[in-house]
Amino acid sequence: MSDKATVPFDPVTTQAKAFMSAVRSAANQLQSDELERDKKVKRYEEELNSRASKISNAEKELKQQCVELEQEKKKLDAAQRKLVLDCGNFNYQMLQREKHLKQRRDNIEAAKNQLSSLLESDQVVEIQVGDQVFKTFCNTLRRFPESTLAQSMDAMPLCTEGRSDHPYTMFIDRDGRHFNFILNYLRRGGDEEQFLDYILVHNYDLDTIEDIMEEAKYYNLMQLVKILNWVQLRHHAVHEVAYLISEGLFVSSDSSCTTTKEIPPGEVLDLRMRNFTGIRFEQVHFKCNTSFQGSVLERAVFSKCKFEAMVDFIDTDLRKAQFVDCDVIAPIIVTGANMKGARLPDHNVQQDD
Repeated sequence: MSDKATVPFDPVTTQAKAFMSAVRSAANQLQSDELERDKKVKRYEEELNSRASKISNAEKELKQQCVELEQEKKKLDAAQRKLVLDCGNFNYQMLQREKHLKQRRDNIEAAKNQLSSLLESDQVVEIQVGDQVFKTFCNTLRRFPESTLAQSMDAMPLCTEGRSDHPYTMFIDRDGRHFNFILNYLRRGGDEEQFLDYILVHNYDLDTIEDIMEEAKYYNLMQLVKILNWVQLRHHAVHEVAYLISEGLFVSSDSSCTTTKEIPPGEVLDLRMRNFTGIRFEQVHFKCNTSFQGSVLERAVFSKCKFEAMVDFIDTDLRKAQFVDCDVIAPIIVTGANMKGARLPDHNVQQDD
């Protein structure tokens, strides 16, 4: 037998110890959880404090920006008021300037009216061109405003003292040989038809025409240059016809010019791409088919001609050409021709598409 006493087993005591152990364990866990919650709460508080600090700083910045925006608004308001004031001043100045310009226009118009009345009078200007002296009226020289003569007159004082017994004087450093021609053109008012007749009557040679053209260019009389160009073309056309006569295509006499060259059946008398500017075809008898295709017949005259065979003027220059008292038996073809101002026969004229 053992010396120690045997302690009897007490189930209540054992359960109490287990319960107490569980309680202590639960208390420890609760304490640990509370510590953990305290740490989380502390972290949340720190984060909230940080956010509150940031929000406070943002509010301060926003407040500062609001102050700055208010200052900018005041500046913009001030600038707007100044702009309105400046616009008002500008409109006033423009109104004053407009009144000033209107006054100037009225003055210019009055000066034009005065000048116009002066041009209608008989004021005389004396022009020395090289070593030759000419006299004419102020309004004659001013007839073409774009010319250098008109511009020279405009640069002079108004011709209020220009009388036939005491004319204004002007010097032009040019050869005076052809200035009378220029003056006659101005006196005729630039009438193209009238002046062409004047030139053709005087029958100037090509060298003279070229000299006059240089003078016309110098005085900037471009319409006269155009007329003289036409006269040059006509001179060349006369030589062209002389060549055709020498080739036997035409026979010329005092009263008539007739085709004589024998043309085989089915062939065409070839007068294409030639210069017949201003040529007068007097009583020409077109017995065979003839082609003027592409030729220049500006101001040409077909007088009392007889068209027994077809004649084509396809793509020709027939400006101001005239067909006078012509007997048109066969058709005349004018397809593609420039017929501005032309006087064509009243029958047997075909213009095909």
